[in-house]
Amino acid sequence: MTTVDCLEDGRSRDLSRWMPFLAFTFGVLFTALPLLLHPYLPLVDLPNHIARLHIAETGNEGPLSRYYLYTASLVPNAAIDLLWRGFGYPLDAVRFANLVMVTYAVNLILSSMVLARVVHGRWTVWSAASALLVFNAPFFWGFQNFVWALPFCLYGFALWLVIQDRPIWLRVAIFLPLAAILYLMHFFAFGFLAILVLGREIQVIRERPANARFRVLRLFGLMLPFVLPVLWLAITLHGAGPSPAGSRTEFGTLLNRLWMFASPLHSPSTGDAPALWFLAMLGLALLALVFSRLFSVRGPQLVLAPQLRGATLALALAMLVAPSWLNGVALVDIRAPVLLSVLLIAGTTWHALAPRHAVLLAAALVLLIGARGVAFERFAARYESDVQDMLTATETLPAGARLLPVRGPGLQFDLRLAHLQGLLVDQRDVFVPTLFQGVHAMRVRPEWISSTHPALFAIDIRIVLDQASARVVPEFARDWERKFTHVLLMDPVEIPDDPRLERIASTGRFTLFRIAAGLHDY
Repeated sequence: MTTVDCLEDGRSRDLSRWMPFLAFTFGVLFTALPLLLHPYLPLVDLPNHIARLHIAETGNEGPLSRYYLYTASLVPNAAIDLLWRGFGYPLDAVRFANLVMVTYAVNLILSSMVLARVVHGRWTVWSAASALLVFNAPFFWGFQNFVWALPFCLYGFALWLVIQDRPIWLRVAIFLPLAAILYLMHFFAFGFLAILVLGREIQVIRERPANARFRVLRLFGLMLPFVLPVLWLAITLHGAGPSPAGSRTEFGTLLNRLWMFASPLHSPSTGDAPALWFLAMLGLALLALVFSRLFSVRGPQLVLAPQLRGATLALALAMLVAPSWLNGVALVDIRAPVLLSVLLIAGTTWHALAPRHAVLLAAALVLLIGARGVAFERFAARYESDVQDMLTATETLPAGARLLPVRGPGLQFDLRLAHLQGLLVDQRDVFVPTLFQGVHAMRVRPEWISSTHPALFAIDIRIVLDQASARVVPEFARDWERKFTHVLLMDPVEIPDDPRLERIASTGRFTLFRIAAGLHDY
């Protein structure tokens, strides 16, 4: 070997050593940076979460105290609330929520790489491919607490594998507080960790034969950190009254079950953003092609680490039986596929992958991750422009006003702007009827319950103006002239003149009306 060959070989090793870091940096650049560039993010439920953060900080004393009540409580859906209160409200609610989503993006990629490091004994470039999954369906739905807690499920499982040969009492002692914290962050993230641990420990039992009694005792002992929070939840639910969010539980249609498999990349709120939709479809096709290599007997193989087989199988089974609705919580079934996809990327390595195929795969991932990042940034910029128009149109809204949001005919299910009015709770200190209730620490005071719906979007303007012709009129929209002080039309449509409505301002797609004096009070 010549001196030049030695130098080139050394450079190759140095480059190889740095490749995981470079891949991580690239993933963060094209996922976290687009989020950081726009304070207002186009995520369906996020405005409602921002509203709750504002109420947590000011609602019990400010103009909103007439309508809302925030009481600190140990609910299993409180990740961001705990951060918000724990740090002492360090920023405005919008920027804080934005930084939460930025840290989620970084953490999802990093947790995948950390798990890969534990499983494979080295940092891998392939695990950074989880950057492709940052913009997933739960993310676009704005499930802030869930997506932020999800990486900690992976960190927790990585820790479980690190200490798997330690004494049982030590593992239980470590995970008793960690499981409780994850339970408070989000119940589904906690539940997924419990499923991964259960699957792993059942695999260990099968691989290490022992008498039946010892197996049962060992498994129960190890699962104790996860059993106790579930018992606490059962006790809490038994003593609580009916939830404002309802108790609906169902498995949905066959189409729902099929769309579940698209959730790692599907973007439900981007119907008017064809680039994002197209890139999601390309990404799903690439994932399907890649994961098919798990079952390959010839050519390149994607090989799952042996210690993850039980956990992966357990999570896959949980995904298949997950309901669409669970006790009033919607879209339960779209969450596990995201975690399963990250787990499969972190827990696998490539065998017999030719250099040219590796280059093609890397190029496809780089192009998809980069293109999705750019497309999301453009989507966010358009959304932010709409937000600014809404804020301009509502400049004259008095603090404490009660705002009824309405949409143009047939547009009430436009997900991009579905909960946009929630931002006005934070920006204008006004009441809106569509904030979430039942699974968070925020409550509506009893006298205003009839003016709210726990999760409904803005409603069709026709229901408001002509209730006699409407098939169904939600309770909160009945007698709207007396319940509310203002109406915000969120679409550029012409409506018939109505003596009950006085046009105040119009900017972009938004028009603000004052309800005729004498029909209401403040």
